[in-house]
Amino acid sequence: MPPMVREHGDDDGCVTDDVVAYYRRRAAAGTGLIIVEATAVEPAGRTWPGGLCAYTPAHLPGLRALAGAIHAEGAAALLQLVHGGPKATPRVSGRETVAASAVQPSGSRAMPRALTVEDVRRTQLHFAGAAELAMEAGFDGVEVHGAHGYLLDAFLSRKYNVRDDEYGGSMENRVRVLTETCRSVREWAGAGALLACRFSLFNKLHEGFSPADLATLVRGLEAGGVDLLHVSTLAVFGEYFDTGRSLGQLVKELTDLPTIVAGGLREPADAERAVSQGHGDMAAVGTAMMRDADWSRRAAGLLHEEKGDQPAG
Repeated sequence: MPPMVREHGDDDGCVTDDVVAYYRRRAAAGTGLIIVEATAVEPAGRTWPGGLCAYTPAHLPGLRALAGAIHAEGAAALLQLVHGGPKATPRVSGRETVAASAVQPSGSRAMPRALTVEDVRRTQLHFAGAAELAMEAGFDGVEVHGAHGYLLDAFLSRKYNVRDDEYGGSMENRVRVLTETCRSVREWAGAGALLACRFSLFNKLHEGFSPADLATLVRGLEAGGVDLLHVSTLAVFGEYFDTGRSLGQLVKELTDLPTIVAGGLREPADAERAVSQGHGDMAAVGTAMMRDADWSRRAAGLLHEEKGDQPAG
């Protein structure tokens, strides 16, 4: 189950009973891995009213209850960590928005302030501290959110990153913030933590994001100590770069790291195809699982029937 924000936390970003019940039901249905929705690593990174947070001791009891509920139903649990950056919401965060560069975001969002190098270092420590809190709460690991236009993804963008320092210009420089953040998270979370990173390309293809850029990104994540790559797409089976292959297949050609692939997988047969055809090692089912708490149980039954197996239990 991939991270999907529901805005059911309290005003301070703490986990509520509703949040615990929601994830418990999906774990009880037999979902193998649940990645809990994007959780802010500091006040300035808050984006959604009712979004979860992980940066003060007050957030710990709720996160501990959430991890415990997921584990009690037999699923593994990761906590996705995010800084909204240019997509953060001042009325929620009470802070100004920040970004890789002072470039006007799409829509009616406020012009962000460009982070200084010192700000970058401080933000990386916020990610690391949130990871440490997640591990204290009992999660199996964390996922660094490097996709969908939020802060870390904005550094990967040619359009929204026009810096001329070590974090701008070449793709090697633009990926550096993400690589360093993952490395810092790995150090603070500990060697036993599972470290995932989610990234997307569909929001950067119009900028000329290339196969060489993808290779640089994957190498950077490997160097950052990531255990698991989470490839977010608009359509898992869609072709990329006129290669005849999907993004997941291209990523798997570049690395031996296991991959999750997400994007438009609604039916059990879609998820089965995503794995069997080598688009990813794991299939993430988002909207369908949000709407149907028993999706995993239904999928297991249907796939067993198709294979002529008897469901366990």
